[in-house]
Amino acid sequence: MRVLHLPTNIASQISVTVRALRDVGVDARGILWGNAPTANAAGIATFGSCSRRRHSLRGLLLTLAWYRTLRNAMRWADVIHWHFGLCTLPFQADIRYAAKLEKPRIVEFWGSDVRDPPIASADNPYQRRFYEQCPPSVLDAITRSARKAQERFSRLGFACLISGPELKAYVDSRRFTGSYFVRQRMFLSEFEPQYADPNAPRPLVVHAPSHKGKKGTDCVLRVIEQLRRTHVFEFQLLHGVERSEALRIVRRCDVFLDQFVVGDHGLATLEAMAFGKPAVCYIKPSLVPEYPPDCPIVNANQDSLAQVVEGLLVDGQRRHEIGRRSRAYVEQHHDAHQIARQLIKIYEELIEKNRDRRHRGDR
Repeated sequence: MRVLHLPTNIASQISVTVRALRDVGVDARGILWGNAPTANAAGIATFGSCSRRRHSLRGLLLTLAWYRTLRNAMRWADVIHWHFGLCTLPFQADIRYAAKLEKPRIVEFWGSDVRDPPIASADNPYQRRFYEQCPPSVLDAITRSARKAQERFSRLGFACLISGPELKAYVDSRRFTGSYFVRQRMFLSEFEPQYADPNAPRPLVVHAPSHKGKKGTDCVLRVIEQLRRTHVFEFQLLHGVERSEALRIVRRCDVFLDQFVVGDHGLATLEAMAFGKPAVCYIKPSLVPEYPPDCPIVNANQDSLAQVVEGLLVDGQRRHEIGRRSRAYVEQHHDAHQIARQLIKIYEELIEKNRDRRHRGDR
């Protein structure tokens, strides 16, 4: 089986997935369009990009070369796995070519590509408050973009895949030739656990927002200032910090604070858990039943965050025990090789369905 992953390396998930698939015997490759600082694995190639508006001739030549590279790679593949609901070429020429080849094809949505503000706000007051700060024209544009992402891929015969329970509310699985779910994947051998010291005199609390507004950083900082009046601890805000340095600090922290707006966890929570840390995150009530019963994420919203963090600061043994359960959880549910085997079954099903359609003469 030859599997091609394209084009956006969200949270390094193409890099991780390709490596894991190759480890379990699949001929997997990834080609990334100008956004892959962590693409350093065998089978991964990065294709540079530039602004076609600012550098018209160079941009045009790069675009043509990218299209030629895509065509060759797609002809090579048995299965095309597209990440993120955006196209890289005008007039959707990239995914139109995939459809023209009639290859088994699947799009994996990752969050902001399909997150629809009215749906996201319906059962999440913190997300609603975040969107209320945006001009109506911006919100309309986000909604249109999210809905068009599904339209363009479903119309061209793609199956769909999601990796987080939150996304189920946005994706209309009836549009697609198939609908699947797997979890985010990690190489756990790259995250050596360092469990929190239950007797730490000054516990280290870390918050590492990629986007301060979407992570609820203002609320986190207010809570930290409030707790500093009554408790002894250290705090580090990691924003704009080089990734390897950020991971080094997370590995030695005692409590990790992720996000308190979206209502679901991301990869940052899983990385902290892999290091054996208690991770505090807002999981909105409608999603709690979607998680395995052994999920040890410490759930807190913006109104309860101070109380929840205080409870962890005063109970070192609890921090340690949650950290051990956190590591066990990611080993059970997010191991890249385990999920690669799940993906193989999905690819095999797509191949079989595609064979049946072509036998019947369907498109």
